[in-house]
Amino acid sequence: MAWDRNDLIPQTEITEKVTQRTVDFAKRFGAYLGKDDRRPSTDRNGRNIEIKESKLTTSQLRKFFGEVKRQQMSGYDETDFVLLKPKLAYAVGRAKDANAKINDFYFVISKAIDNVSSELHFKNFIKVFEAIVAYHKAAEESKLNDNN
Repeated sequence: MAWDRNDLIPQTEITEKVTQRTVDFAKRFGAYLGKDDRRPSTDRNGRNIEIKESKLTTSQLRKFFGEVKRQQMSGYDETDFVLLKPKLAYAVGRAKDANAKINDFYFVISKAIDNVSSELHFKNFIKVFEAIVAYHKAAEESKLNDNN
């Protein structure tokens, strides 16, 4: 499933309210993250090759999701929340595969974190994140196809 870096969580979905547009984004992005992919490329000699993009693992996603849920339980704190970005960057650094989808996850989630500046924004972020987790799980279990 294709996804491109211009396909981001709409800022208004974090700052105002979550709509069907965000659910559709979560479905696309969660499904993309939950599957290994191969993309065409060329090697140094100009030969056509395929590069494997490793899926975001459940443990990678759940670790970050667990931290978000802990923050939800203790209430929104701007300092704690923005510190999620370096925690996620650490997970990216630990990834053994340079083409791992955790890089795309970091890109999207860090942009969303930048849009959170209030309790309402935080609640909307959690809703969007929960939707991504749900669609990731469905895709990972091969229970989601492009027509669902």
